[in-house]
Amino acid sequence: MLKHQTADIGEVAAAIGKEPAWLQRHWLAYHRRTGFPRRIPGTWRWPRKAVEKWLEAGGEEPPAAPAPANQNEVSDHVALAAASLLERYGGNA
Repeated sequence: MLKHQTADIGEVAAAIGKEPAWLQRHWLAYHRRTGFPRRIPGTWRWPRKAVEKWLEAGGEEPPAAPAPANQNEVSDHVALAAASLLERYGGNA
């Protein structure tokens, strides 16, 4: 029963149009670039439903960039700390 919940490297490679050897060498970079599902650790098998959902969602489309968590401006923390110390203690910068 559990055998059907996973797919081996040959089946997954065929589903995405790649050779098994290519997938074995490049799966992690492919995952990072496209959101391709991670393999089951210690095996060359993937969760079948995860691969199916990825394919249904369009496959090689890169994952959407996450929205920013806040609208804080990026600042130079070292420069801010130095300015604060200069203001507090005086002296030459």
